[in-house]
Amino acid sequence: MKFSCYKSDLTEALQFVIRAVAVKPMTPILAGIYLKAEGSMLEIQANNFSTGIITRIPVNTEVSGETVVSGKRFQEFVRNMPDDTITISDEDSANTLAVESGGASVELLTMTASDFPKVKTPETDRSFKIRTTALRDLIRKTVFAVSKDNDRPIFTGCCFEIKGDKISLVATNAHRLALAAEQLNENYPDSDFVVPADTLRGLMLRIDPKDVENYVTINYSTRYLTFTFDNVFVNARLIEGQFPPYDRVIPASSTTNIKVDTAEFKAAVDFVSLMSKETTYNTIKFDFADGGVEISSNSPEIGGAVKNVEAEIDGDELEISFNVDYIVDVLKVIDAKQINIALNDKYSPAAFTEPENENYIYIATPVRT
Repeated sequence: MKFSCYKSDLTEALQFVIRAVAVKPMTPILAGIYLKAEGSMLEIQANNFSTGIITRIPVNTEVSGETVVSGKRFQEFVRNMPDDTITISDEDSANTLAVESGGASVELLTMTASDFPKVKTPETDRSFKIRTTALRDLIRKTVFAVSKDNDRPIFTGCCFEIKGDKISLVATNAHRLALAAEQLNENYPDSDFVVPADTLRGLMLRIDPKDVENYVTINYSTRYLTFTFDNVFVNARLIEGQFPPYDRVIPASSTTNIKVDTAEFKAAVDFVSLMSKETTYNTIKFDFADGGVEISSNSPEIGGAVKNVEAEIDGDELEISFNVDYIVDVLKVIDAKQINIALNDKYSPAAFTEPENENYIYIATPVRT
């Protein structure tokens, strides 16, 4: 096997595929990445049996062939090659792969290609299509809210909920919740399933945010689903269990409603967060009163930080505190110039929404102080 390709193409593909390489492999082959060069295309696979990924990039193939190489080491060396083009070959040895670029070279031991568990297409009985950029946006606005605690697996993924011509993605860790929805081009049977968050994060890496015309096909069953678009194929095992009835935590009304400039609010929160990191519970306080919001945090060992931002306040004045990460995270994905915050009291969940966008809501539980 011998081929050459652009470093940027291979680096991007490996960054995506590496997510399906087993971290603690049962056998060495599962720590590997499968490469198959043929014609003008290189096929790259990784498979840890929970997630399988296939992606393809354009290459100039001199000699067709296939091999398996250590995924982590291969990715590291490719990323650090000095030139824009890379030549990869195993012609000089039956068990090593030579990677060359701009005068730099490395030889990596290979494994037998026939031993690699190729990614297969699972049997599925339902499917739907959605614009790739729409799916990327749904994931971007929700996946950050999943739980990092593997003791409750159902909270470590995003719930896909389809009702007619509408799809919603929901993520929660039981203390916060993000919900984003999108219209589909046609009606589909009602269904719901939970997809691992890491699979979705990886998928975002391969979706071009400017490619607004492309669609991804999602096939699924009770146990598996697949994503197919361009030169990408991903299969994943769904998370078993029943996702909780999330609508119960969304407030039906509010007594205090705030509208604030997103950029100014984010800058103030980022500033005060430097102090909140020094507190026991990573706490930041908001005092909504007198046509503005005072954002503050105090640490007995370090000191205090405060920043004021103008805001439109309709309703009762209110003080409320949050884990600062719960606020910082949502401000990273808000696209609107202003953000709405709906509150009831200092102990009740707050709702963050975008003006004129009924398809997104974020709920955060306050810290009791």
